[in-house]
Formats: sequence, structure tokens, C-alpha cells
Amino acid sequence: MITKTDNTINNLKNLFLEVLLNKTDKVSDITDNSVLNGVAYGAAKIAQKAIKDVAIVETQIFPETASGEWLDRSALLFGVTPRKSTHGSSTYVCVFANPGTVYDKDVQIFTNTNGVRFQPEETVVVGDYGYAYIKVRSVGEGVYTNVAANSILRVAPVPTGHIACTNEYYAQGGRDEEDDDTFRRRILNHQNLFATATLEKITQVFQNFDDRILRILWVGVMEDGFLHIEVATQNGQDLSENERYTLLEQARPYFGLSDLIVSGRLMGIKLDNVQWYEVGGEAGLDFRCELEAGYEVADVRRKIQIGITKYLDWRYWTAGSKVEWDNILEIVKATEGVKYVASEWFYPNEDEYVSEFMLPRVKRFIMRNLDGTVMVDSSTSMVIEQRYNELFPSYYAANN
Repeated sequence: MITKTDNTINNLKNLFLEVLLNKTDKVSDITDNSVLNGVAYGAAKIAQKAIKDVAIVETQIFPETASGEWLDRSALLFGVTPRKSTHGSSTYVCVFANPGTVYDKDVQIFTNTNGVRFQPEETVVVGDYGYAYIKVRSVGEGVYTNVAANSILRVAPVPTGHIACTNEYYAQGGRDEEDDDTFRRRILNHQNLFATATLEKITQVFQNFDDRILRILWVGVMEDGFLHIEVATQNGQDLSENERYTLLEQARPYFGLSDLIVSGRLMGIKLDNVQWYEVGGEAGLDFRCELEAGYEVADVRRKIQIGITKYLDWRYWTAGSKVEWDNILEIVKATEGVKYVASEWFYPNEDEYVSEFMLPRVKRFIMRNLDGTVMVDSSTSMVIEQRYNELFPSYYAANN
């Protein structure tokens, strides 16, 4: 803040009297009960009030020193989207069940060991292999919804044919309300809303109406003749059809005239959820390693997954980039608690190119010991452990 707000009444009064005495020789002494002392006190009080008002205005003009409510007002002044609210998380749950078992998105609720609830984003029917992956989103919102891997172990009501379930990858994307430091950085680095016809402007327009929006992908005109725009949320959750329709209608006034018809409605534009590229495909991320003595499997797994998530950060992902398998291998090797990683058993074992219209995400995560047995947590049930080793046999070494 440029203006100093630590000036006391006495300091301001003495400053007033000093200037007065320097400008006249008619006054030689000012007592505490004199008229001039009262005038000086009144002037100092007004000056203190003016300094405070100037400082308040400065906090809105210079967000570097603003906080709380004044930071919110600064964002409004600069045209930045409001402080982001709390969000829930999302992940994939692996279910083991008899073929034909149905997990209804409107009926089943998955729960982790701490009571955090998740609901499926779509209805899934288990196939002939006896397992399926279900994308789920948290019912609640906040950082507490970022639950650890292998902690979503219950489902209710239990569908007929269900055997067991777990989440191989931790739930990600849950967050509390945006704090002052993060909000301040976003204000200072905000995109220029006046840069028309850019992805940055359209992204911020969408964020004005739904703060879950992280980025958009401009797909272009497809075979159906519509211009397709894909949206990605911060927590990886998919927007429902009604949510996408509402978002597009709210953003309609910000599109160009060439995108509108006579009635003012958007012409030939469709809003879709972003398509996810599953790293490693159906096999997912599968590797063998040896842990240092004294380290828990759950702790090491969490650190590995956090490192991979940072590598695949959707905020900084460049369209058309590739997932380099040796980078993921180095992340696993460099993780605290990992003693050795058998690179010949590491999968994926080649770089994977991600489409320009997709974002990468880990769906399946299998961590084995050097013998090929799936490494599970101490709390993992024997049923899940047996199912993993039966249904997910280890791959042949890359050089075999």
C-alpha cells in the first residue's frame, strides 16, 4: 500500500502545528487547552479519516495489498470472475461383480472409509470380465472430498451380484473457497476480457456463470454441421445436459453476431463435455517396484499419484501433446519410499499422443511388487486382493 496508515492523531497534529509555526511568527507557544491546539486536533482527525479512505480506494486499485472483502471489490473493478467457491472431487471406482450387475446412477451411492459419499455419473452394467470402472463425483464439496486411493469400499444399496469395490486412484479436484493469496494471483494475472474472439475471453465468460469451468477446447465444425465446444471442469466432473444448455444460453450475449440468427438464438453451436484420454488405455498404469523399509504402501502410492497428477495438470496441458512414458517412470522412481522400479515391467512403455480435443487422465492404477503380486493396503480386504490378482494378471516384460 502506498499510503501509510500508521499515523496517529498526535503525529498528524504535531505535523500541522509544525507547518503552522514555520509559516508565522505571530505564535510562539501552543498549550494543550488553547484554541489553536483544538484546531490542530480537528485538522488531524480529518486528515486521518482522509488517509483511511484513500487507503481503502488503493486496496481496490492495487490488489497486491488488498484482502478479504476489498479483494473481492478489486476483482469486480478489474473485471475478474468472483472468488471461486467450494467444489467436490471425482475419481473412478473399480467394481467387481457378476456379469450383468447394474450400478444405477440414480440409486447407488459409494462411500469411503471416512463417510465421504460419491455418486456415479452414469449407469454401468458389468460385462463378462467381472469388473468395470465407474466414474463418480462427490456428493459434498471441499478439500475433504479428496479421499485417498483404496478408501471407497462400500456401496449402498448393494446391487444384486456385487462382490467388492475400490478406487485405485485418489479423488481429485475437491477444494475449499479460494483463499486470498490464490485469488490475488489470479487478479494480477487475469486475461484481457477485451481481447475479443479468443479462447481466453470465452473461457472467462463461461467462468462468470459457472466457476467450475477450467478451460475450453475449440473442436470446430463436425459431421453434424454444428460447431462443437468442449468444456473441462476443475475437478474432472462432467456437466449434465441441462447444465451445458443453461451455460450456453447464459453466454449467448457474448458471442459474435455471426454466431446468432435473427431471433437472437445461437446458430449451430453445441457444448460438450471434454473427452478424457485414459493413460495406458484399458491396461492403465501398471508397474513393479520395491519399497524402502518402513514405508507404507498407501503413503507411497499417494505420493506417486500426486506426482503424476501434477505432470498431467489440465491447466497447463498443451493441446496435441504426448504423455511421455519415461517421464512417468522418473516420477515413480523419484518418489520418496521407492527403492527400485523394474523398467522392463513398466506400462505404458511408449509415448502416447493425446488428441487435440482430449485431456489425459489416469483411470486404472496397478502397483505390484517385484514378483508381480498387486500391492494392497493393510486395510484392503482379501476379496479385493484375490480379485486383482485373478483378473489383472501381470504383463510380460517389455524385452520378452
